[in-house]
Amino acid sequence: MKIIEILQSKLKDVSEDELSLLIAEVEQVVKNYCNIRSIPEELNFTVANMVVDLYNKQNESDGESAPLGSVISIKEGDATVQFGAQRKELSQFSMESILYSYKEQLNIFRKIRW
Repeated sequence: MKIIEILQSKLKDVSEDELSLLIAEVEQVVKNYCNIRSIPEELNFTVANMVVDLYNKQNESDGESAPLGSVISIKEGDATVQFGAQRKELSQFSMESILYSYKEQLNIFRKIRW
């Protein structure tokens, strides 16, 4: 079964373009971590589950009361302005935590780089 087919059955309300972008991001992280050039078929369900986790984390962060990068609070005494998290920082943190969750499954396919 292809990754996109697995995801279409798990995430029915997500467009195919958005799924393709998420798949590409997760595949690149998996290839870099495992030091491989292509994703083996045995990792299709693992990659699909990682995409679902990434999608859920991104939607979880989108549901915050303040949009990312916007002003959260302003103090007038000593002029302090606090901004929300930037998307890049949040996305990087999400991918690292997702990768950590799947390391045991990915280590089986990891190759040593010389």
